[in-house]
Amino acid sequence: MSIRTPRIVSTETVLHVTCLLVIATYVAFIDLKGISTDEGIRLAIINGGAAFGFHEPSPHASWSEVLKTISPYAYQPLYYLMQNTLMSVAQTHNVIFFRLVNIFFLWVSLQGLLALSKQWQLVPRLFLIGLFSFNAYLFMHVLQIREYIVAVTFYIWSSWLVLQLDNRTLSRPWADSGWFTAYGLLLGVGFFTQTWVVFPAIGQFLFLITRPRVDRWRFFSHLALSYLVVLSASWTYLQTNRQKVDVGRWGVESSALWPQLSDGFHLAIVGHLDGHSLFTDLLFWFWIILVVGAASLIWNRKFRVDGEVAPQDFKRQGCLMALCIAVSLSFQVGYFYKVENLSVWPRYFVVHYFFLVWLIAMAFHFFYTARKSKRLATWERRGLNALTLIALVVLTGSGAYQTRSYYQDPYLDTGLSRAYTWQTLSDGISATARAHDAVVFHDFVIRSTVTFSQPIPTAAVLLDDLEKLDLQAINRLIYLESGFAEENRNRLADRLSALGFHALHEVAIPTDDGQSTLREWQLLVFSRQ
Repeated sequence: MSIRTPRIVSTETVLHVTCLLVIATYVAFIDLKGISTDEGIRLAIINGGAAFGFHEPSPHASWSEVLKTISPYAYQPLYYLMQNTLMSVAQTHNVIFFRLVNIFFLWVSLQGLLALSKQWQLVPRLFLIGLFSFNAYLFMHVLQIREYIVAVTFYIWSSWLVLQLDNRTLSRPWADSGWFTAYGLLLGVGFFTQTWVVFPAIGQFLFLITRPRVDRWRFFSHLALSYLVVLSASWTYLQTNRQKVDVGRWGVESSALWPQLSDGFHLAIVGHLDGHSLFTDLLFWFWIILVVGAASLIWNRKFRVDGEVAPQDFKRQGCLMALCIAVSLSFQVGYFYKVENLSVWPRYFVVHYFFLVWLIAMAFHFFYTARKSKRLATWERRGLNALTLIALVVLTGSGAYQTRSYYQDPYLDTGLSRAYTWQTLSDGISATARAHDAVVFHDFVIRSTVTFSQPIPTAAVLLDDLEKLDLQAINRLIYLESGFAEENRNRLADRLSALGFHALHEVAIPTDDGQSTLREWQLLVFSRQ
């Protein structure tokens, strides 16, 4: 009788199943919250500034309309053109559809992490995936209809490509040219996705030109090819599209630098603001100490191990990540002092997210590998065994804590709360509007956001267009007023009175729980009598 040996599950299978579990978690949270304010701007751009229709398929906004709508903003167009195209092809503007696109890029990011950690053992690779994926800050950026997760995907894959370029011996001319051309194309795609990618790209440039090489000038000529590709792809666009940040419009409040940096890095490392809880504050310092401890041993010539990865490779990768962080942070601090505090708003620290995660995971990988070294004393190996076990326990606790905290409060950095979302405003309008009414919005962003949350069955018009419209068949105009615009109410009443709508009464919008009404928004109903 033959005895069957059990089939051992391969490392790659375990990793891909883990990635699928990560994706499943994000899909489970995909409809957890309503649209945020920043998503409203993106949705307006995706739909070319038009209202979303009451019935699908959605209006077919052209690329030119998307580019025209984006022109006042300092956004790059690729993400919006992509979502616009997918919306037209799929014939849907469902919120889950838009967010699934972002989850797809999360999957691409995870594949990049697997490519970067290909030489690692299974446990450090699982640590990397868990640390990267189960973070409330990343939940927010993936599950909002914004372009940040696409930029994170760029950071991961461009880092992988830079490390590949760094290792090339330039012995195969055509293949070498292809690799450097590919890097240039990737830089171009990144640039057209988000302007922030410029700063990590500068860090990558500094890394490549400062590395010791045998044939330095030949390498530089190949690297020049990469930037020639970028310049060729973007020159015309740079000449015709001169979007700039609207200085003073957003970051007008004064603040100290250190609290902003502390909040930003706490978000990027532990998913929550500084002071959120004792656990997250301790977690922040635990990961910092882990990285500093690993770096001190890696750079200590007296500390010798015979692990799988040489300390030199840790230094190489660590320098790349540190340069990308340093260049981006230098811009943020410089902009803070020279212009305004917009650059250190919490959401923008996502530019550091991958690089910080990689440094922490690489520190764990170093300790995990070093613990097996026969050059170390028994007590040293036991200490490293204990440290890696503690790190795994801490990671498990962190992932559970952050997943639960996001599920309980998915409104981080949205400007919304449990009291109301854009859906609340849509419900309030739908409950008030009647046949032959028209709903008036202050700008196209609010119109697109409200109609996306729940398309309204009546006409949705802009305040600036009222004098251009035929209002004879309209009985009432319903204006959605935000709290900051109350001071303009008398001027608005005079304007609508001149159009024949003389009577005005205010309608309060109830909160989601029905226990009170919103103070931030109200409906002004203008009728003819």
